[in-house]
Amino acid sequence: MTSLLQFARHRLDDSVRDLLDKEISERVSETRLDSDLDDAILAGIGAYALSRHLPGDVLQSVQVFTAAARHALVLSNLPAQDFPATPVSGFGDEPELAVTNAIHLGLIRLIGATPFAVAYENDGHLIRNVVPNPKACGTTSSWGADSEFFWHSDNPHQPFGRPGSDPRLYTPPYLTFYAVRNEEQVPTEIAALDDVLVRLDPETRQILQTPEFEFGAPDSNDGGATGPLREAAILEPDGTGRHRVRYDRGHTTGVTDRSRAALERWAETLTAIPAAELVLDTGDFMIFDNHRVLHRRKAFTPRPDATARWLRRCYAA
Repeated sequence: MTSLLQFARHRLDDSVRDLLDKEISERVSETRLDSDLDDAILAGIGAYALSRHLPGDVLQSVQVFTAAARHALVLSNLPAQDFPATPVSGFGDEPELAVTNAIHLGLIRLIGATPFAVAYENDGHLIRNVVPNPKACGTTSSWGADSEFFWHSDNPHQPFGRPGSDPRLYTPPYLTFYAVRNEEQVPTEIAALDDVLVRLDPETRQILQTPEFEFGAPDSNDGGATGPLREAAILEPDGTGRHRVRYDRGHTTGVTDRSRAALERWAETLTAIPAAELVLDTGDFMIFDNHRVLHRRKAFTPRPDATARWLRRCYAA
């Protein structure tokens, strides 16, 4: 069965990368810009340079990403500044990463989305450092490494929002990443919800759409900041003829006999779905639809702290 995953992938020429680097570096050097305080300014700087220098086909692919209803997009060979050591504590000096943040936030703006942070995770900071934090050993968290992060969507313990709502109150519509370093070559795997649905029997699909499940807060949430979502469904129609999903194996439970049985069939189906293994290298940007894509990361052994895997993640709506 052919995979239904739809994603675009582009790689910039070195000449385009260097033009972007020169222009953005000059503009952010004029002041000290913090991603939490100056996100709109950083986005404006990045979007202006990107709109001037990206090839026409690449720019169009970025701008129509949401309208085209693609599952994911990857843009490679973006500028890579001189990076500090990986902040394995989870937090670092944001103004030091102004070039990277301008690119990251500028692409989100070109996509037509809005970056946002949530109060219950990452101490409320806009951009999360996805790093192997020693304090997260043994957890299925974006700060973990030694435990497999099975197929999931981010923050499934939140309801789905309506268009035009405050996204901070709901499950994030999009996840975006900029790769700082990944010398371990750890893949981020993504799979389309559509590929799961076509492999489920009608009865299971129907039960998964009933409010007979409970979703706890994931390990990446700040302890006790949010409670579980009760009497909710794994699958919901999104109003456009498609479905959206909320799921995290370690924090999703069925509350009836039939929902528990359906959950087992769902989990079994996930072991055999087609997926794309995306090894993000320095200067790669990725966005995917958190409502229509499941993702996972297998356990890995990090390099020494200073050079350990480091992605930058930002929610968008």
